[in-house]
Amino acid sequence: MPKASLPKKFFRFVFVGGLATALQYAMLVALVSLWQWQVTLASSLGFTASAVVNYWLNYKLTFRAKNSHRVAAFRFSLTAGAGLLLNGAIVHLGITYTPFPYLWSQIAATVAVLFWNFVGSLKWTYAPPARKSA
Repeated sequence: MPKASLPKKFFRFVFVGGLATALQYAMLVALVSLWQWQVTLASSLGFTASAVVNYWLNYKLTFRAKNSHRVAAFRFSLTAGAGLLLNGAIVHLGITYTPFPYLWSQIAATVAVLFWNFVGSLKWTYAPPARKSA
């Protein structure tokens, strides 16, 4: 199967991320609006749940990974963990230091994490295994 071009991979990544982000936002709004959870905690829980969806769909669809799940899942957990910290920091700073509604902070975090995750996924998480030279 021919390798997908970078723009095609990015489009698939954005599509998969859109599905995962919809789950995150649904959880965020439900937890904050219905159960009065603290915004950063609700955002982080939604991020974590969406990461599971994100991993599987990107492994199979976007990057068609050749690495074992053991390798890819470990790398994904580190990349996503850094993304989780970035997401939480941006949301926390936004709700603490700006007059904007919390969803604006979440949107800013989503955009920043999108680029972090794409580069990390492309270059490391789902990168093909290194070839051993003879």
